[in-house]
Amino acid sequence: MFITSIHVRAGRNTLSGSRRLSRGMSMVELLVGVAIGLFILAGASAMFVSNVTNSRKLLLEARINQDLRATMDLLTRDLRRGAYWGNSLAGTAVVGNTSAAAVNPYSVATSTEATQINYAYSRDTTENGVLDTAAEQFGFKLDATARAIQMNIGGVWQTLTNTDILAVPVNGFTITPTETTIDIRDACAKTCTDTVLLPSVPTATQNCPRIQVRSYNIVLTGTSTTDSTVSRTLRSQVRVRNDALLGACPA
Repeated sequence: MFITSIHVRAGRNTLSGSRRLSRGMSMVELLVGVAIGLFILAGASAMFVSNVTNSRKLLLEARINQDLRATMDLLTRDLRRGAYWGNSLAGTAVVGNTSAAAVNPYSVATSTEATQINYAYSRDTTENGVLDTAAEQFGFKLDATARAIQMNIGGVWQTLTNTDILAVPVNGFTITPTETTIDIRDACAKTCTDTVLLPSVPTATQNCPRIQVRSYNIVLTGTSTTDSTVSRTLRSQVRVRNDALLGACPA
């Protein structure tokens, strides 16, 4: 009888323990677990959104940077060719006492309101010494309406920057000229007594020979058309290879 009661108690204890184990989590435990899961999910979602946003901005910056660099490279390389003249030797040498050196028809380069530059260079197979208006005049400017950089090719302004990718703001394209005058009167056979004045002084008052060294500081900025917070700025200094020769030695 004693042994039977022990077995009954043991069976009851085992049954009550299994019942306690089969009850599962309480409501408090369930809520705590759900809160922890939501917290982890929120952190993972925020990290995913941040990675997607950063990747998108990097892609936009890469596209803008590529388009701006292509435009700046073209502008820099072509502007360096300004004032090229196939018959440049005629502008430095004279024959006889009454002869005058020829004038380079491509030497003038002008900038307009710091957002446009016009220049020219010879493209003739056989140099004719004449500036061909359509074929030999070039330039770059900011089209404020289209918000794009344009290039003058053959007398027609063509858009360079991709307006679907970037927009150039009103102050996003500036060209600042720098001119340095070098006095070369010592190369004249006869003494030249004129005073070499600033480049802004009309050439009629300056007769002594001088070389005008020209360079341009260019700033180009582009902003993404889909995200105004994404913007890139490029800077370049262009040295015109063909210096302007002004004045002449006395006869």
